[in-house]
Amino acid sequence: MMRMIIAGLLTLFATPALAGVHPPEVEKQLAFIVGDWTIKGLEANYRDHCTWFDANSFVVCDTTDQRKANHHSIAVLGWSAADNRYTYQQYDDSGRGRTEPCYANDQKGLTCLGQAMTKDGLVQTRSYIWPTETGLGIRQEKSVNAGPWIDVGEVAYIRRGK
Repeated sequence: MMRMIIAGLLTLFATPALAGVHPPEVEKQLAFIVGDWTIKGLEANYRDHCTWFDANSFVVCDTTDQRKANHHSIAVLGWSAADNRYTYQQYDDSGRGRTEPCYANDQKGLTCLGQAMTKDGLVQTRSYIWPTETGLGIRQEKSVNAGPWIDVGEVAYIRRGK
């Protein structure tokens, strides 16, 4: 009996993902991220491979950065209807991880908001990602202890193999 109840609950919870849980605009908001990316000039050392997971439920990005040392991380970008926002979660091979709420921006992309306590105090970040004609633009700003926002940097992703 217990086995039948568990099987029924698993079917109930799994069914929405198979049926497509997101409205088309949510999928479109994430679709531009899907691809095999690098940074111009770093093609031999940097790769960010982003794919849809489980019937386009969310996007998983597998990143390898060999510029200084072999650095590996995984990021997940998805939508929560309950929270009415996107979420970015990232974990890397050093044991670090972070979760950031994200929102659609006026560049047809996403803006993610993060914060962490560091030796310098509270560091808040705003990360912007948007589609470009040649790939993706990514820019980040930070504020330390509610100070002024400072540009951290910007990169342009291009498709690998071009």
